[in-house]
Amino acid sequence: LAVERISKDPSLDLGHRLDYVVLQEECDTPRALLKFFDFGKISSAFIGPLNPGFCEVATLLGEDWDKAIFSWMCVNYKLDSTIHHPTFARTLPSPTQALFAVMKYFSLAHVGIIASKDDIWMGTANKLASALRSLGLPVSIVTSIHGGEKGIEDTWNEVKGVDGIRIIVLCMHSVLIGGQDQTSLLTKALEMGLADGRYVFIPYDTLLYSLPYQDNSFSVFDNDTKLQEAYDAVLTITLESGERNFYHAFREAKESGEITRDLEATQVSPLFGTIYDAIYFMAMAIDSARRNGARPSGSNIAEHTKNFSFPGFNNWIQTDNCGKRMSSYVILDTDGRGNQLFPTHLLDMPSDSVKSLDWAIHFPSGAPPKPDSSCWFDPDVLCTGG
Repeated sequence: LAVERISKDPSLDLGHRLDYVVLQEECDTPRALLKFFDFGKISSAFIGPLNPGFCEVATLLGEDWDKAIFSWMCVNYKLDSTIHHPTFARTLPSPTQALFAVMKYFSLAHVGIIASKDDIWMGTANKLASALRSLGLPVSIVTSIHGGEKGIEDTWNEVKGVDGIRIIVLCMHSVLIGGQDQTSLLTKALEMGLADGRYVFIPYDTLLYSLPYQDNSFSVFDNDTKLQEAYDAVLTITLESGERNFYHAFREAKESGEITRDLEATQVSPLFGTIYDAIYFMAMAIDSARRNGARPSGSNIAEHTKNFSFPGFNNWIQTDNCGKRMSSYVILDTDGRGNQLFPTHLLDMPSDSVKSLDWAIHFPSGAPPKPDSSCWFDPDVLCTGG
């Protein structure tokens, strides 16, 4: 869809016909990296990789091949150095920065991370822990879900054994788009009395797309009072939609005949919109490089991501004069019953500010977890004595 629209966009002058190939990335990190070596022969630029576990090596290969890598999934903060990584560009704000801004707002510094046992999510969890620690935050535990119901109970016992944790980041598919691991994990947390408000659970993957929440109900909560109650302890952070949400934009593309697959919008992951935007983002960079008389090399394309704006799949996309995407996130909450999510706060990434909206957060115990010392969020102060 993105490539078809780019080819018909009269405002873009790419100098080449844009085509794509979907590269099948192995789930296992070492094998995925080996396969990536072969991709260098068949592509001029990359949207990906999906597995943050080999982002650094993929970026180094991209530099060697002089091919740009456009990523929404890579977490490593070191990749943001244009001096050291001239062919790398982010198509979304860093998820770590969004998490940090929310944690700072609520003064919740002590983190635990639980991942699905898939390599991709374990890679995400480890890179996220490293990125949060680089910001000075104490990440006390990084673990994965053990198999079976007993295994999930063991996972929670492992987390429960670590003192002081306030936030638990869940690196796995969100329950809101069918993530079974998260459903089992949250339900077990409720059964063990851990969804009582002592922790705030934050799904990681919703940071990577625009979850449609306006005028939308989530059927996963229907007839499941346990999950409804457990999700009361969850705060969902997702990219703010424009005037249309993902489902509206998808239905419009279907009605116009641009999408011919027989799929309902609710059967498609909103990650569709993130990937669409990344492809268009790359096309805008190629166009900008050409207009400035630059050869469309990997480093030139990644360099020309500054000061542009264009309509994304379902929101307007802008970058600043450093090439960073200027996006807003919204914090969503439930009321512990029902099947809807409500916006409670708006996070403006360019200013790193969090603004409360009309709907107040419904904490299971009536109050947020005990706040941590503000020293954790001050880069000039060393936290001592707890």
